[in-house]
Amino acid sequence: MSSSDDNVRIFNVWQLTCFGLLTTPLAMAGLAMAMYLPTFYAVDMGLGLGLVGAIFVLGRLLDIVTDPLIGHWSDETRSRFGPRKPWMIAGVLGFSVAVYLFLAPPDTIGPAYLILASGLYFLFYTILDVPYSSIGLEISPDVHERSLLAGSKAIFQVVGAIVAAALPFIMGYSIGEALHVIAYAIIALCFIGLMLFLLFVPTPARTIDSPRLTPVEALKSVLSDRRYRYLLVSFLIVQTANSLVAGLMVLYVVHIVGAAELVGLFLAVLLLSSAAFLPLWIYLSKRYSKKTSWMAAILLCAFALALIPLVGRGDVTGAIILSIIIGSTFGSDAIMPTSMLADIVYEKEQEGNNRLGGLYLAVKNSVSKLSFIVPMGLAFPALGYIGFETTGADGPNAMLTFLFFYSALPILLRLIAFYVLKTGPDFIVVQKRDSAIG
Repeated sequence: MSSSDDNVRIFNVWQLTCFGLLTTPLAMAGLAMAMYLPTFYAVDMGLGLGLVGAIFVLGRLLDIVTDPLIGHWSDETRSRFGPRKPWMIAGVLGFSVAVYLFLAPPDTIGPAYLILASGLYFLFYTILDVPYSSIGLEISPDVHERSLLAGSKAIFQVVGAIVAAALPFIMGYSIGEALHVIAYAIIALCFIGLMLFLLFVPTPARTIDSPRLTPVEALKSVLSDRRYRYLLVSFLIVQTANSLVAGLMVLYVVHIVGAAELVGLFLAVLLLSSAAFLPLWIYLSKRYSKKTSWMAAILLCAFALALIPLVGRGDVTGAIILSIIIGSTFGSDAIMPTSMLADIVYEKEQEGNNRLGGLYLAVKNSVSKLSFIVPMGLAFPALGYIGFETTGADGPNAMLTFLFFYSALPILLRLIAFYVLKTGPDFIVVQKRDSAIG
């Protein structure tokens, strides 16, 4: 919580909208990449699941390296337009080309095309997203307004994901046709979002006179902050738990609930509930603290996951209720760590330190991407070994194995994260009037 009640907010609703809108095309691209493109390239384009899977995993591993580098280079950029905007402009231009190549390929391609298109996609996604999201950490001097900024991005992220998920079904398109339309929509929204951001989002500048840091020096400075280390560990644990639930949700709906035709509905429920409950988590963060709000969400999700074994085949209503509760906590998992990170970054920059917001965020992004790789390397091979994809929950020990990965392990991880946060340092910062952004 803030130690000052001074009103130092600088954003109105329109400015929050202009700030968050650029998240929509990024979310559309992210969902298309996760939901449509693996199958499209493997089956429709005939490249095979093994090859496509390997290329996509390598792309994610590349992100873990490029994210911190681009974050650091963005921090160290010194121009009359500030450090972030030149990267955002270059990112929009490059990302637009990459999206078209990736989502709208020619009829006949080979592995080299996918490597090139996906590599450009992952690279320019980072070049656009890291500097853009870094601004959200630095831009407001108000401790609670930082939660609103994170909330704005979260809402537009949900909008983008829903649009990309629903478009093929609403328009009656094939996946290939839908990907073309999604590509054009992403490109248009990127330029619209960038224009509105540049015109209406206030970004006061902070002059940096201190010597430049090498990537290693900057990384050491970032990781030397005890609060950041606790935040990073907690975030990694929670995201790992969430990746298990999100990654196995389709199998849960199809084989446990027995409602394959409702997979889209369950996805929509998760996304919409994560957005609908954002005001609750922001209220709790203002009433108590951001850490308390996040810990409450962690426990609530663990409680809902503990009820999963009680939902049997055909109990669609019970499964949807639990999905609403679980989805509602995803919003807190998204905005509270980001807002807490913004407090740390703002406080550090007020002390006159080097600009490090991009690197702080990029390391957090790398952790998030790593968390989605590791669980899938555990859960999917184990379920594949027992033949879950063919026998479903009727195979020997199949139900127990699935519930371990979908319920028990995420509960355990969330309780560990709760303990780490509870025993870790406080995240209370001093609010100051002078705003700072690089």
